Amino acid sequence: MIDSKRFFFLLGCFLSINAFADLSYKIEYIGIEDTLALKMIKSTTQLSTLQKTLPDSAQALRYRAESDIPEILKILHSQGYYEACVQIQVEERAPGAIVFVIAYLGPAYTISSFTLSLFQGSKEHCLSCEKLQTSDLGIKLNSRIQASKVINAELKALEQLSQCGYPLAFIADRSIVADGDTKTVSITIGIDSGPLSYFGPLSVNGNKTVKPLFFEQRIEWKIGDTYSANKIEETQKALTDTGLFSSVSITHKDPLPQDNSLPINIDVNESKHKSIYGGVSYQTYYGPGLTFGWEHRNIQGLGRRLSLQGDVTRRSHVGVGTYLIPNFLRVNQDYVWQVKANHLDILPYSERSYHVTNRLERKFSKKLRLAFGVEGERLFVDSSAQNGEYWILDIPIFLGLNGANDLLNPTKGINLEYRVIPAFAFSPDRNFYLTQKLSFSHYLPVDSDHTVTFAQKISGGTILSGREEEIPVPRRFFGGSEEELRGYAYYSVSPLNKQNKPIGGRSALYYTFETRLRLTKTIGIVPFFDMGNVTENQLLIPSGKWLKSVGCGARYFSFIGPFRLDIGFPLNPRKGIDKKFRILISVGQSF
Repeated sequence: MIDSKRFFFLLGCFLSINAFADLSYKIEYIGIEDTLALKMIKSTTQLSTLQKTLPDSAQALRYRAESDIPEILKILHSQGYYEACVQIQVEERAPGAIVFVIAYLGPAYTISSFTLSLFQGSKEHCLSCEKLQTSDLGIKLNSRIQASKVINAELKALEQLSQCGYPLAFIADRSIVADGDTKTVSITIGIDSGPLSYFGPLSVNGNKTVKPLFFEQRIEWKIGDTYSANKIEETQKALTDTGLFSSVSITHKDPLPQDNSLPINIDVNESKHKSIYGGVSYQTYYGPGLTFGWEHRNIQGLGRRLSLQGDVTRRSHVGVGTYLIPNFLRVNQDYVWQVKANHLDILPYSERSYHVTNRLERKFSKKLRLAFGVEGERLFVDSSAQNGEYWILDIPIFLGLNGANDLLNPTKGINLEYRVIPAFAFSPDRNFYLTQKLSFSHYLPVDSDHTVTFAQKISGGTILSGREEEIPVPRRFFGGSEEELRGYAYYSVSPLNKQNKPIGGRSALYYTFETRLRLTKTIGIVPFFDMGNVTENQLLIPSGKWLKSVGCGARYFSFIGPFRLDIGFPLNPRKGIDKKFRILISVGQSF
């Protein structure tokens, strides 16, 4: 038998253990209907963040909850609820407890005025900056005040000042005065701009094989220019886009006292400059494909590129070798040598061709680009309405204006492209023909978030020649690609011979209209309408029956761009040529 002393000792230990047992709990928020404020409270307060670390008693739980009251009030004040008050109630309910967070938010205060005071050193030395516009800072009068928007406005103001030559600007004072009668606040931000600064000496660190000349050709400023944050960002992007560096950091030191010039440091980490790559693809008409290649991106330490690439599909085999010299003779001008072997087997024809190209590519601005050169080609054509062997000399000229906001998913702006190709074809006769192509794309967002965009494209071309037979079949116009007349058989829209074989045309005109609807962050749908025609006329004079197609596409927006799946239906199907519908799969919008 257990004696009485030992019994009471064990009983005391048992009661002590149960008295300090961990207490689980749930949280209920009452009166906080502002979803953003509630999310912030749940992510920062101890009640939520320490919920898995259980308190050992109801009293400890109550202490934890009441300790959160100052933080909750701070969050509510930051969202404009200056009259908010908070109470805590803890109710023990077996097997745990419930914590009630009860809040009275009161009215949300709005912004009655927002003033920026810009000065240098003291408030008596007022300054102005054309790029510093209060309307661009994201503050709207009569809207609810939110601390995050005020802070973002301050950061934007400092960013705009850095574009005016004041990278050392800082927030000197901030005044937010609340009026309890009108439930409004007036905001005044004082900014000390610091001295007007200039680009000073440049130093580059971390480059091992890339030569200093390479950096000099890509820097957007000259020593002595007024400092601009935009030029820093453009230079950083230009260096990063070369693929030679895994990281690029551009910073400045304190200004030199004699002329307020900022010494600039560029710190880089070089990546591997040689690579072997491969990939798989799928195109509706061409079927599954394989891509493989090798590239050297830093020949002679100057970012010159040599690449070899092969692409193989069910209907095509392509091999390309390219040598590119960036900034040839001047900045933003590239010199390209390219050799290409191609085999293509499609409905209108089968071709084997071998190309040698030599061209210059010049960027006049971020939007305007010009390219011109000389191309020699050996062409063999069979399985077409007019077979033959040709030696061809082309002089291609390209002018492009890219004013859209994105390459793969444009939602605003315009794109304009013009190509003209004088060509001399030999074998058996000497023939000359001139090809011209023009396309114009326009993107109009309906709302500020670009969830609905109207996109339209008009494109066309002509080939001037003595007779159509003087033009090799693969160099004529054919409609029914992945961009125009999507409901019709691939490269089948053109005049036909007696066997319904597409023979190609000398003029073409197409129009496409899309309504691009972004339903969620990753999913979108695109109803579309296409129309167009290809004729034997060498002048762009519409004639004959216009073909039309309608359809709808699905889009999945990924980090590399939208994946596209379109289904097109021909409204004027041709017997024996067109099917009831056509499916197209690719990456990027159709135009």
